[in-house]
Amino acid sequence: MAEGEQPVNAVKLKELLGEAEAYKEKGYRLVHICCTKLAENSFELTYAFDKDYKLENLRITAARETEIPSVTKIFPGAFLYENEIMEFFGVAIKGVSVDFKGHLYKKKVEYPFAVDTDKVDESCKKG
Repeated sequence: MAEGEQPVNAVKLKELLGEAEAYKEKGYRLVHICCTKLAENSFELTYAFDKDYKLENLRITAARETEIPSVTKIFPGAFLYENEIMEFFGVAIKGVSVDFKGHLYKKKVEYPFAVDTDKVDESCKKG
């Protein structure tokens, strides 16, 4: 791997936990989980891992209705990332060790990052 390179490895949903476990066994730590809306009801989740200041990423793509397995049994601190993703995007993550059930944050819109901004009520846009 070249200096500064941050590989992104696309994996299938069924491979996610095995790949995350492999990173844990190699001494990596989970840095963050990022979710991005791709299209109507489609999302991309990127899991970033660090070891010795080198980042590597796993990426999955799934429909909003797809149940994503939680990585909290492998990386316990992931519960905050996973709760945020569930609350902001409406992605179903199954087996989160600490599930706030949609009450981690106060929000005006149920899944604010999953909606199209041109369809949001004006009162929500003002803040």
